[in-house]
Amino acid sequence: MPMPATCKMNMLFNWQIENTCVVFRWWHISGPFSMFLSCVAIFLIAAGYEWIRAYSSLIESRWKEAELLLQRNRIDEEEDDGLEGQQQQQQRTLVHAYEQHARLSRKRELIRSSIYAFLVATSFWLMLVFMTYNGYLMIATVLGAGFGHFIFGNGRLSGDKSIQCH
Repeated sequence: MPMPATCKMNMLFNWQIENTCVVFRWWHISGPFSMFLSCVAIFLIAAGYEWIRAYSSLIESRWKEAELLLQRNRIDEEEDDGLEGQQQQQQRTLVHAYEQHARLSRKRELIRSSIYAFLVATSFWLMLVFMTYNGYLMIATVLGAGFGHFIFGNGRLSGDKSIQCH
């Protein structure tokens, strides 16, 4: 009767291919082909992490641009209005702007926080992959992150990050 495959956990750097598990018991590498597929998957996850970072940065810059445009429009409206009824118009505009800003701010914060939480979770997961100490998986993580930063960064991403676990 054949023995069931087991996961071997190494605490030293290794190039082991068979009986390696990637974070979960069900992600079991049993040979060269499954190691290759696992490396491709990890490469894509690391590159995807960088894509989401770049997308988050793009959203932030667009929101800042929109805020600046709103401020300019308010200033232009104030300059265009005559002195008559200016205070009344200004009060209505301020109340409307505050209501809009509060609604958008909550939505933006929810989006920003969701993206951040996803990035933290992915980053910690990639750290756990790295902590298998398997050379192939480590290389796939590093190459995927570098590739993603190169392709998706487009000057929007700096080399430093607030949370960098991989």
